[in-house]
Amino acid sequence: MGFLQPDVVRQRWLSHVLCRRYGVVAFSPLLGVKLKGLSTENRTVWWAFGCLVSGESEILGSWTVNVDADVPKVVFGDLYSRGAEFIRCGLGDLKPVEAAFQGTFRNATLYPSIEQAVASAVAGVRPMHRTAMDGLLRALAGAGDELASTALLSGNSSEFFRQKYPGILAAWDEAVAGFQPLFVLPEPYRRLVRSVDRTAMGLQERLTRSMDRHGPFADSADAFDFVVDWLMRADLRLERDRNDLLLARGRGPAPRRSPLLSAGVGATAPAQGTLP
Repeated sequence: MGFLQPDVVRQRWLSHVLCRRYGVVAFSPLLGVKLKGLSTENRTVWWAFGCLVSGESEILGSWTVNVDADVPKVVFGDLYSRGAEFIRCGLGDLKPVEAAFQGTFRNATLYPSIEQAVASAVAGVRPMHRTAMDGLLRALAGAGDELASTALLSGNSSEFFRQKYPGILAAWDEAVAGFQPLFVLPEPYRRLVRSVDRTAMGLQERLTRSMDRHGPFADSADAFDFVVDWLMRADLRLERDRNDLLLARGRGPAPRRSPLLSAGVGATAPAQGTLP
């Protein structure tokens, strides 16, 4: 692979054939990419992380779009054309394009990402309060029950945060109501969705820190190349982690996947049975 030009490697990875059916796919946007100078470009970089019902997972690709209206054509259309014909559960802040998602992937259900919602809410909290607020929001989201949520908010610490950040907690009450469809999933699939959500957010946070360390990019193409290179390396790490897990279980490693080829990689907790 070393003799190939970087642009060729990126393009082959971005166009590699995907699995036909995914249990869960998390869609993550990278907003506010810093560019040098007074650029008027306003593009969002999207990327997606997919997981099979068996627990095998991989980074599906990355895309740059001008406006949210382009997401169905650029993101969903590309996934479908590369072989992903069925996605049972989609994760992410995609409510404006939910109809297009379900139109592309028949019988699919779109769920809000708890991890993305927590990260967005905590961003509006003072640094000294973020850890505690993060824990409170997760407790509320994990409850999935109005009575339990009320009980969690009744403590002194919770009351402090409600007085300190009334807007955030009020908005979170509404967000938790939106999580209800996820809470009623059968346990194996709820666990799988939450596992994919956490893995995708962990990757998103590490990628964002890497971009911050890099500093402003020359233009949107430079930023996109950086994101794709980072995701390709992360994809290989997921593959190595999966093979380490297989070896620990006494099984041989799966066939190695180059960014130029196609196969499922990585691993999360598998779901058992048939998706609802």
